Amino acid sequence: MDRQKAMDILSGRRKGTGASVLRGVLHAASWPYSGAVRLRRWAYRRGVLPSRRAGAPVICVGNVTTGGTGKTPMVAWVVRHLRQAGRRPAILTRGYQASSAGGSDEARLLAELTDVPVVVDADRVAGAARAVAGGADVLVMDDGFQHRRLRRDLDIVLIDAVEPFGFGHCLPRGLLREPPSALRDASAVLLTHCDEVPPERLAELSEAIRRMAPEAALAQAVHEPTRLFDDAGAERPLDALEGRSALAFCGLGSPGHFFAALRKLGVDLPGRRALNDHATYTPALLAELAAEAGDVEADVLVTTQKDHVKLSGLPCPLPVWQLAVRMAVREGAGPLLWCIDRAAGIASPGGGG
Repeated sequence: MDRQKAMDILSGRRKGTGASVLRGVLHAASWPYSGAVRLRRWAYRRGVLPSRRAGAPVICVGNVTTGGTGKTPMVAWVVRHLRQAGRRPAILTRGYQASSAGGSDEARLLAELTDVPVVVDADRVAGAARAVAGGADVLVMDDGFQHRRLRRDLDIVLIDAVEPFGFGHCLPRGLLREPPSALRDASAVLLTHCDEVPPERLAELSEAIRRMAPEAALAQAVHEPTRLFDDAGAERPLDALEGRSALAFCGLGSPGHFFAALRKLGVDLPGRRALNDHATYTPALLAELAAEAGDVEADVLVTTQKDHVKLSGLPCPLPVWQLAVRMAVREGAGPLLWCIDRAAGIASPGGGG
């Protein structure tokens, strides 16, 4: 089943007996899953399941849903602040689809964005020990809110303002990795993609999160396009594709955000292709995308940095450009940075950023 069809079924947009029956089956399957993750979090809260210290402060960037809330640019944002404060951060990641040599496309992108050590290890405790032995004095854990075995000093949880709670159900009926009640363990909550929802909706969501996580700092952010890179890797101005016809493609959990960003930049998108999250690229797939571009009279392909890093060495009949974005915290940056500084042991909490 392709991604769009799955999202239509889970969201309820797809009607009919078959879709309704499937939603009912998935709903039944979500109950044992929800119960298991609730029990697991309770066991860690109570100390029934033990957690381990890392030997350095741990700042976790995570979420409660599957999909693209913006963890990668947020990790880069946190690391940039820590480096400006004189710390020596390292990033911990499990390395989705890591190779046998321990590398992964996500890890390579994080290294390019931050220029700090990235330790890939599904065992976060072991990865933390390696990072500290390598000289790191603070650890930033990518996608670790559900990984409770490594004790953290700060949990930053990202919520997509457009689709905050995964259609209201846990996996597999919805996109929630945990029930929203898990937010009570968050130290800070960051609403992302805030420029894509009306102000009244943002206010309602902020109030709901304050009720779920009354002790957490609350901030709001947007994904801010910063640069375009052409097929030769040269940096181009953000308006370089304005008026050109492009086929946009990506393998993200929430591809609509990427397509919306391109439209805001004035790019004509006669074709869009939302691939499965963490898509694997092959010469055949790139040839297929180029053929689709030809069908809609597009002369260039454009994708995300996260996808482009997977294309190295693969031939493509058309030029492939990439859009770079960064996290821009528009509201609540001060309290969020104070939390980061306190967790990291930085002498003067609440610095700029």
